[in-house]
Amino acid sequence: MERPFTADSLWTYPNGTLKNKFEIMDSEKLDIKEKEILEKKLKNVKLNSFKKEDFLNLHKYLFDELYEFAGNLRDENIVTYNIMMCRSNVVDLCLHDLFKLLNDVKINNQDDLYNFLAYYYSELSIIAPFRDGNDITIKTFLEAFIKDKGFNFSFKNIDENELKEATIYAFYYDINKLVNLFKNSQ
Repeated sequence: MERPFTADSLWTYPNGTLKNKFEIMDSEKLDIKEKEILEKKLKNVKLNSFKKEDFLNLHKYLFDELYEFAGNLRDENIVTYNIMMCRSNVVDLCLHDLFKLLNDVKINNQDDLYNFLAYYYSELSIIAPFRDGNDITIKTFLEAFIKDKGFNFSFKNIDENELKEATIYAFYYDINKLVNLFKNSQ
């Protein structure tokens, strides 16, 4: 699993492993523990509203057993896929603006659905609001939002490497690769 990187992080041990409540110092063992916890928790996710606070609470619910930073916006700059994510000092502002728009989203058909997903997935990914756990939180939140709008969509059908490539493309160019990937995955 590729985790966000930052030099001299307050949230990692000297070997680069994320500091965690189990004091696991080996990244591979931490990945296994995280997967074990998430498998249980993802079965019980229920979102009744879709505000910024609900997004933060989802992250807290998913990662509270593992990390002290669960549910909190990140306080340091990170790099993922060799790309500097949104600067930590503007994460809250960016999320505020994005969630303000979310209230007005209208999804009338499949094309609207794929465009919505591509836009929000790429925007939330580049904001990367949390020190870790962004991807699963974003996917879970968007799937629940889509379901609430009367549509079905699952990220489970999407190849992770293709998603990574299309997301990086969206960061630099546009969301068209993501739109097509989402269309062709369902």
